[in-house]
Amino acid sequence: MTDITLDNGGTRLAASIYGPAAAEPILFLHGISLSRDTWEEIAKRLMGRHSVWTLDFRGHGHSDWVSRYDLAGYVSDADTALAAIGRPAIVVGHSLGGCVAGVLAQGERASVRAVFLEEPAWYLGEPREWDRSAFPGLFDIVSSRQAALRQQHAPLAAYVDFITNAPSPMGGTAGDHLSPRHLLSHGSALQRHDGRCWLNVPEVLADIATERPFCCPAKIIQADPRFGAALLDGHEARLARTNPLAEIVRYRDCGHSPHRTPAFEERFMGDLLAFVSTIVSH
Repeated sequence: MTDITLDNGGTRLAASIYGPAAAEPILFLHGISLSRDTWEEIAKRLMGRHSVWTLDFRGHGHSDWVSRYDLAGYVSDADTALAAIGRPAIVVGHSLGGCVAGVLAQGERASVRAVFLEEPAWYLGEPREWDRSAFPGLFDIVSSRQAALRQQHAPLAAYVDFITNAPSPMGGTAGDHLSPRHLLSHGSALQRHDGRCWLNVPEVLADIATERPFCCPAKIIQADPRFGAALLDGHEARLARTNPLAEIVRYRDCGHSPHRTPAFEERFMGDLLAFVSTIVSH
């Protein structure tokens, strides 16, 4: 694995590359308050046959903070990574990263070969949809606690303890559902994350042209709406109407982060591998 720095118009972006440079490229994009580190296990499993790129969005991980966070900025970060890759890539995104990957797929970009979207918050820019999701309450809890920890100059252990014991829409706490390595990863990411990213999430999502179809093959993973999904009941039908060729798979009894949840990570990996294999073979 090699860490690099990319330049997006003066904003420095941290990225990592796994595997041989000449292999088929895959770019991974994380969700809000996470970092590229969330993809480490998956990247290591893919690096034998693929050139795997992971990116920290602006305001996240080891990338620069900026004065304003909007959808166009996040999309430009992904475009910067795709330009560095220099060949058509499969783009995998979770949550916010899934939204960015979806927007990339709408644009007829030669740099995007296909997209694999894990729980994109595709319709949560609509006020009624945002309000009926679990995210307003969760974001209030996490953002206020992050601000308090930062004011206290708290150590990493305090962030990890908070994430571990935070309530989970799946029941119990996050520590009941996420692996210890992912709890550590999220705590570390939250310690570095610019808290201003929380301020306008619905407005960021509202800039998605949700009725514009994807221009490349797509597969979408939907978690269980009973357990904190970003794709709520009915969203899959809307996506299917706009993108009749996209494959949409629901993970029953799973929360918003299948790739971080031990009970579902093998299913997620299998779905991802099958999709990648189909794209690469064509």
